Amino acid sequence: MTNAPPETPPAPATAPRPSLVHRLEYRALVAADALLRLLPVDAGSALMGRLWRWFGPFNRRHARAEKNLAAAMPDLPVAARRRILAGMWDNLGRVAAETLQIRRIIADPARLTVAIDPAALAAIRPGRGAVFVSMHSGNWELVSAAIPQLGLEAAAVYRRVKNPLTEEFLLQRRRGLYPAGLLPRSHSAGLRLAGLARRGAGIAMLGDLRDRRGTVIDVFGRPSYVSVAPVALARRLDLPLIAARIVRLRGVRFRIEAELVDVPRTDDAEADVLAGTRLVNARFETWIREYPAQWMWILRRWLD
Repeated sequence: MTNAPPETPPAPATAPRPSLVHRLEYRALVAADALLRLLPVDAGSALMGRLWRWFGPFNRRHARAEKNLAAAMPDLPVAARRRILAGMWDNLGRVAAETLQIRRIIADPARLTVAIDPAALAAIRPGRGAVFVSMHSGNWELVSAAIPQLGLEAAAVYRRVKNPLTEEFLLQRRRGLYPAGLLPRSHSAGLRLAGLARRGAGIAMLGDLRDRRGTVIDVFGRPSYVSVAPVALARRLDLPLIAARIVRLRGVRFRIEAELVDVPRTDDAEADVLAGTRLVNARFETWIREYPAQWMWILRRWLD
């Protein structure tokens, strides 16, 4: 386990002055947080899920989700695809509510079941870190709850939001989940994560985002921009790569699954990274097919 002090995001040289829209958005977020704190966790999650289920189809991204699902699973009847997308919006609404109440969820061990592949446990070496790669399914923030099960402290990179008030508010909720460091996405973030991993941190990364800097492989039979960063980091530092997913069981109860990815380690680093990336995405595809309503079909992953 790393004993290094946690990494914190550097303060901007000149913090942008919040606009009126930023202030209104922030006040709405604070009001929503206050309401959710008054409600039981299950009630708040269910309420937000129901609202998003109702209003999600009016979002401009719904058409993209319909297109992606139809292309990925063309044999599904239209009615089945509609049920999946309704479930997706319900899950996303729940995630929005649960993100604000994440500490209450993790503090209740009855809500989380952790199933770690014995091979993943055996791959962890004393004083060395690991790379965890996950996807936007279930409530993906809870991957950080599995990392301590392996004797590691979690670290991650996050994408800044445009509203500085909202960003700081959300960071306050998330920092405790990543005691080894929560870093803003930047050109130097990869080097800083590598340093944390060398000192024994468990690096949590999302591997299902569109990444033009990565490579193109087939996902659900269609060319897709995918990130090679998790595999490249694990191979370069000779660390285990562990694929993880969160399955929503019922309401605000989850199963966290983690399994070792057998990344090739030959003399051809580029070929190894490509092969490992294919393995990760093949595992993701299998998992998505198992619980399609829990994955974020609104993502812009494919070339077309």
